[in-house]
Amino acid sequence: MRLLALLCLLLVGACSSGPTKRRIPPRFSVEEVPGAIEASAQDLEAGRYEKALERLRSAKNTPGLPAQLRQEVQVALEGAAEKVISHSEDYHALEELTDVDIPRVLAVEAGIRAARLLFAEGERMRAFRLLRRLDGKFPRHPRRMQAASLLFEIGKDLANDDGRYMLIFKYKSNAPQVLEYLVMNHPSAPEGAEALFILSQLYQESHRYELAIEKNQDLILWFPDSPYVVRAQAAIPHLRLVRLRSPEYDRSELQRARRELETWLEEHQASAEASLVDEVRRDRLDALRRLADNDLVVARFYRRVKDPAGATYHGERALELARLGGDDEQVEEVRAFLESLPVATPASGGAEIP
Repeated sequence: MRLLALLCLLLVGACSSGPTKRRIPPRFSVEEVPGAIEASAQDLEAGRYEKALERLRSAKNTPGLPAQLRQEVQVALEGAAEKVISHSEDYHALEELTDVDIPRVLAVEAGIRAARLLFAEGERMRAFRLLRRLDGKFPRHPRRMQAASLLFEIGKDLANDDGRYMLIFKYKSNAPQVLEYLVMNHPSAPEGAEALFILSQLYQESHRYELAIEKNQDLILWFPDSPYVVRAQAAIPHLRLVRLRSPEYDRSELQRARRELETWLEEHQASAEASLVDEVRRDRLDALRRLADNDLVVARFYRRVKDPAGATYHGERALELARLGGDDEQVEEVRAFLESLPVATPASGGAEIP
């Protein structure tokens, strides 16, 4: 027992003699504030930026400060805030600055730096939510271009991430939320065209073809001078074709896609990338072959209802489209169909290609 008591005394003595960390109180007395300002200056010189800021925030919370002293505290607080923004790697401390009574531009800069640190640590959605909160708290703030650039980085990084979280959800599925927010709330951002093009690709991957077409149309409308316009113009008719599952459906949409593809080739095949030109040519042939299939479906219907003139008209139009489409097998199929028909005079004197 005597040994145990001695050990306890030794431990108590060691604890009492060791250094103790004094916490900064939430506020000072008026008399303590000048010393707090001086101590914060020493903290800044020693690189203890967050501590200096905390001390000055407590000084600002002191009730009853004379106007001159309150002004000194405010000036020192803003100086400490600038140091924290420039040097701190603690996104918690930076995020707190958005709620401090400092000039709006400093609060926004602190928030953007905090968001960038979160992004660097892989906390992409937390960074996005912080930037969105800044927009709400400081509408039309003076650092919108920097915020938009970071939003784009976050959205693009998510769009290129094929990983999963919680074993089920794809990181990529969060990208549209970020990029949609960017293009809607920062419409003049220079990254807007690429953001819209990425959105169109994401919606195409998820089989949301109407949205994919809409984003390409927005790109052409809002950013007519963007180099992405040529790709968007090629993507729209491609998406129309992808969206149509069967040749029986919506001939007008097939015709529209064909016209868009042929217009694109007239305007861009001499200057666009060879791979893109090849894609558009393939889509044009696909549209022509589907139009031929559509006419053949109609021609067979007319044969079934014993209307040889209608069957011949649509059959001959199908044959001409099949020849333009370059599918020899399809050409032979249509020719065989026409040979199976009884001799009849075409309703319009010959097949007319729309």
